[in-house]
Amino acid sequence: MLEAIKEIGEYILKTEKRDLLETLVEEINPKSTFSQTLPKGRYHNAAVIVLNKSDGIYIFQSVVLEEYFESKKMQYLYRKLSGHGPDFSPTAKVPNRSELEKTFTMKILRWFKILENKNNNVLCDEQLFLKNIKKALEENKTQIVQEISEKINDIPKKEGIFITLKFSNGDDEEYIGDFKIFKDLFLETYKKKTYKNAQENKVCSICGEVKPIVLSGSNVYAFYTTDKPGFITGGFQEKNTWKNFPICPDCNLALEEGRNYIDKNLIFSFAGIRYQLIPKLLVGSEEVEDEVYNILINTEKLNSLKNDQRKKILSDEHEIFDYLKDEKDFMTLNFLFLKKSNAAERILLLIEDVFPSRIKRIFDAKAYVDGIFENGNGNPFTFRTIRNFFSKSDEGKRKPDLDTYFLDTVDRIFKDRQVDRDFILKFLMRAIRHSFLYDEYFLFKVRDGLQIISFLNNLDLIKMEVRLVEEREFDQVFKKYGNTFETPVKKGLFLSGTLCELLLRKQYKERGAKPFSKNLKSLKMTEDDFRALLPKIQNKLEEYDSFDKGKRLIATEVANYMLEAGNEWHMSIDEMNFYFSCGMNLVDEITKIIYKVKKEEEDAK
Repeated sequence: MLEAIKEIGEYILKTEKRDLLETLVEEINPKSTFSQTLPKGRYHNAAVIVLNKSDGIYIFQSVVLEEYFESKKMQYLYRKLSGHGPDFSPTAKVPNRSELEKTFTMKILRWFKILENKNNNVLCDEQLFLKNIKKALEENKTQIVQEISEKINDIPKKEGIFITLKFSNGDDEEYIGDFKIFKDLFLETYKKKTYKNAQENKVCSICGEVKPIVLSGSNVYAFYTTDKPGFITGGFQEKNTWKNFPICPDCNLALEEGRNYIDKNLIFSFAGIRYQLIPKLLVGSEEVEDEVYNILINTEKLNSLKNDQRKKILSDEHEIFDYLKDEKDFMTLNFLFLKKSNAAERILLLIEDVFPSRIKRIFDAKAYVDGIFENGNGNPFTFRTIRNFFSKSDEGKRKPDLDTYFLDTVDRIFKDRQVDRDFILKFLMRAIRHSFLYDEYFLFKVRDGLQIISFLNNLDLIKMEVRLVEEREFDQVFKKYGNTFETPVKKGLFLSGTLCELLLRKQYKERGAKPFSKNLKSLKMTEDDFRALLPKIQNKLEEYDSFDKGKRLIATEVANYMLEAGNEWHMSIDEMNFYFSCGMNLVDEITKIIYKVKKEEEDAK
């Protein structure tokens, strides 16, 4: 994965010819180029401390509020440094209004402690320049903080601000990044932090080459750390940290550029969970590399995906498919699901080495499912359909707690690994039962569950028992769903659900209630319960004088399938109740057949 990120960074550095400083300076207000669902950045305003040059020295003049401009990125010269101390330059974000004074003190004033380092290679005139600025800021600290507080009073509190410096000399105005001394100290701080515990003439773990210098790890991703026992090779000795993750400066820089680009352009939302899409080029000429990366790096193309979440995931890959359709798979895709907690990052799931052909196969299965259900109500099938069953273990919970189960299922789908049928049905029926008990979109929930089973079945990810049976009355319905219903017991349960739903509709029409529902035992019926259910439904339909020829035909088919199934069904309670629920949901497909037959007979008389 890291090698893939490095390759993206190398390509950008090569094509855009960026220098080290341009790569290291961060966006203060980062935002996704294309996504409407991901954060857009909230630092839209700068509290600029203006220092006016008079008689050769800079004195505090005022605080002005300026709108953030991305074009001034190199002038702001911002880069965050971990911890509560100063960042790489005297430009700093204010996380919230209550920490305004603290931020000014810790991030702005304390930055000038760099002057106390005797090895900072700062020339005498530069020393005087910085000391002059520090003195002006210290002497006017109270006024500066007060003016900033007043200036930002009308800005909504949900929006952040950042503090920076501007230097006025007559008609000329310059920012931090316009001065060589600030840029030099920025780079010096970077090297000091990055080259700590560096080693000479060692092998880089990314490029595999012996390099004059290798660094002790990289901070590109925050899930790598050396501050906990067991994370350092050689008995938790800091001098040995380089052995864990030796990386040369060139690879580290490319990693940084690659991560920056991914954060800005290749973060997507996967059923509400953010992930990074990381392409890995396998083989091919320089022309192939240009074509593949152009698809992922062309901002205009990415912007065109803005209004269609499905296309955000697919359109670029399809362009790659078009380019590679007559060739072998020249690239793989990595899906990195990260969870951020403050400054730390935790990997929820890394799906590696997914070929474009596999992505195409998955969406062929999606198209198959959409084709089956195209005339039904509800949305087309997406991974959000699966996510809805793997979100919360209890509806009363505030936040989703089933991410692990959902992501494991996603991993199996992308890597073509079997999904346990009983496992899936357990979660489908948990949600279906809740909808049935509380009368909350029950039929839609069953429909979604059947979509999932059809999707996984089409991908051959769940084992479905198939038995050859003689042609029967409703085979045209069952064949529509592939081999999902290809056993007698499943067909019998399905038609039992259909007949039961017709009874419930009759009761609701006559009485405004569905008292027969209590016989369904909250959809936790056993094999014995299902065997006893058919005569109960028949008797109740007789009481309502509603056991017409069509319903008798359904009952006959149920009895036939139940007898053919034998005495041992070998199905879990969840599975039996699921197929019964499917029959309740798809009742209209059966009634179209039985009452069409009835109408044709009447017309023939």
